[in-house]
Amino acid sequence: SAKAVKAAAVKVKKPASAKAEKAGVKVKKPTSAKKAVSKRHVKRNRTRIDQATTASIGRKSRATAPKAAAAGGNDQYSTIIERHAASNGVPVSLAKAVIMIESSFQPNQVGSAGEIGLMQIKPSTARMMGYSGSIKGLYDPETNIKYGMKYLAMARNLGGGTTCGTILKYNAGHGAKRMNPISAAYCGKVKVQLAALGAPA
Repeated sequence: SAKAVKAAAVKVKKPASAKAEKAGVKVKKPTSAKKAVSKRHVKRNRTRIDQATTASIGRKSRATAPKAAAAGGNDQYSTIIERHAASNGVPVSLAKAVIMIESSFQPNQVGSAGEIGLMQIKPSTARMMGYSGSIKGLYDPETNIKYGMKYLAMARNLGGGTTCGTILKYNAGHGAKRMNPISAAYCGKVKVQLAALGAPA
């Protein structure tokens, strides 16, 4: 009996996990290990999401920089632009540069904030400039340029006649006082267009 007790004392029972591992059975990881893996997975996913969000900033159609040479490449509306630019004291080159950046000369362009047509003018802004027609009427190139040019002329006067001063007032509103990153980038694009047209910036 003493021998049996001694033998029983020597024999140590192996943990179930050790047996399972030896037999090739997949052992469940402890909860803490699971949490660590889960956290790493979430972190990787969050990084991907953040990168995607950052990449999507500024994907608005008019925020895309147009090709410089294209500013004077569309003569379809040149007569209308020149007429309304002259009557409002706006340089034709500036008017064409703005239209290129705003809509790429696409009369049916619609902005994310409700801007319409070639000069991406809002109905409320057009009415402020004296327009009394329908929203649909602002898609007409003649109408859109007429009221958009009035607004651009006022922006130029309020901006002191400088390119970036004009663009700030046109892009951010006549009441804007400080240059912001979006308007600054817009002004940079206008200067590229003006250079392509051979006009001073």
